[in-house]
Amino acid sequence: MTPTQSTTSTDGVKIAYDVQGEGPKTVVFVHGWTCNRSHWQGQMRTFSPRYRTIAIDLGGHGESGSDRLEWTMPAFARDVAAVLDQEQVDRAVVVGHSMGGIVMLHVAQQLGGRVAGLVGADTLKIPGEKRREGFIKLIRDMEDDYEATAQAIVSTVFTSDTPESLRKIITKGMLATPAPVRIGAIKGGITDVPSLELAAGLDVPIVVINARGSAVDTDAVGEAGIEIRFVKTTGHFVMIEDPKTFNRLLGEALENMF
Repeated sequence: MTPTQSTTSTDGVKIAYDVQGEGPKTVVFVHGWTCNRSHWQGQMRTFSPRYRTIAIDLGGHGESGSDRLEWTMPAFARDVAAVLDQEQVDRAVVVGHSMGGIVMLHVAQQLGGRVAGLVGADTLKIPGEKRREGFIKLIRDMEDDYEATAQAIVSTVFTSDTPESLRKIITKGMLATPAPVRIGAIKGGITDVPSLELAAGLDVPIVVINARGSAVDTDAVGEAGIEIRFVKTTGHFVMIEDPKTFNRLLGEALENMF
């Protein structure tokens, strides 16, 4: 897939992205760990008639460059900021899936008033300490048997309802992400500011659209000022596996944020 545009992040890494639609209201889509911008194609088609939509490949993912030493959440956020600067976006809602939900918090912290709102997709579920414990275990498992662990991680994002064709496409893309990026991003998550604490310190509306039945600490999320919505699917890729409900909830959030 050839990107519509590309720019360079603050450290010189090439960032690939697509643009669809026009207008002063911009919606920016940020993928998750080892994913890519193609996962937002359905949302780009749905929302581009009303908004300018931008889908980004974060550094090290998809068709963006991978010549970076540390894969931190603030660095990924600077990738997003570089695209917004390139496109001269004054104000946007940022939508982030999974790890992209953490990245969008840093985008809001870095850009302040240029961010009108944040919408998470199956993300921002638990306090930072529990998340760190999970990340540490993942790194240990990867050091013991990298390929098997990577395969196991990818398999956990699907449910029995996930179509086999979708499973194959997503798996192929996730496993194509370079190993240093995969491990580096997990390490970046461990050293990052606890996401719910970061969210609580932001003066911007935040809504998360999560999978039905997913493990969410509703008290902690609510205390961070985050509104929770749920789709019908139990799969991690909520925007692909239940696009009808996800797009409806996203549309409602956008109406309230712009």
